[in-house]
Amino acid sequence: MDTGLTVGERIALLGLDQRDGAPHDPLRVGAAVAAAPLLRLVRCGAVVAHEGRLVAADRPAPEEPLAAAVAARMREHPEARPQAWLLAVRDQAVTAAYDGLRAKGVVRREGRKVLGAFGSYRYPVIDASAPRALRSELAGVVLDGATAGPETAELITLLHHAGLHARALPDADPAVVKKRMGELAAGTGASGAVGEAVSAALAALTVLLVTIPGIAAG
Repeated sequence: MDTGLTVGERIALLGLDQRDGAPHDPLRVGAAVAAAPLLRLVRCGAVVAHEGRLVAADRPAPEEPLAAAVAARMREHPEARPQAWLLAVRDQAVTAAYDGLRAKGVVRREGRKVLGAFGSYRYPVIDASAPRALRSELAGVVLDGATAGPETAELITLLHHAGLHARALPDADPAVVKKRMGELAAGTGASGAVGEAVSAALAALTVLLVTIPGIAAG
């Protein structure tokens, strides 16, 4: 099903409180949203594995601002570890995801005063059909065995590796969701060089989560 949302936007939407739009698990959500364009670059062949490292290939990146930003970061700092690339674009990626949801009429932004200043935001859902349809699709794939399309498979893989199982399907048995997402994530990996690059991208997400203070084990 085509929701009209990018993978990063879907992750950001799933991370919002269903009642008031407050972002939950912002560190995990931010890491997963940042990893989405890297995985996209790998899938389209713009980033490849070479001698055990991820490198930008000699082909144009997708015409998506975040994917282009990740590719540019890789070219500017080829010696950096992949998690450093993700950390560098994380804030930009999260902002772009929320801005995209707002532009598509899914959420609105509300400022919340923190120590007398508007230092944080909530994103109440305007179009409740969007998260409902997204969770319905995830439930169909994760719980009922429906076939996932490419973007849904990427979404499930990123949710699993970021430990966001409960945000994806909060009303389902968490143990079942985690087990099934793990099986699906393991089963959607490509083989050969592409599979090696996908594994490296997902490993970068895992390492990033480990190195960010304040994240409990998922």
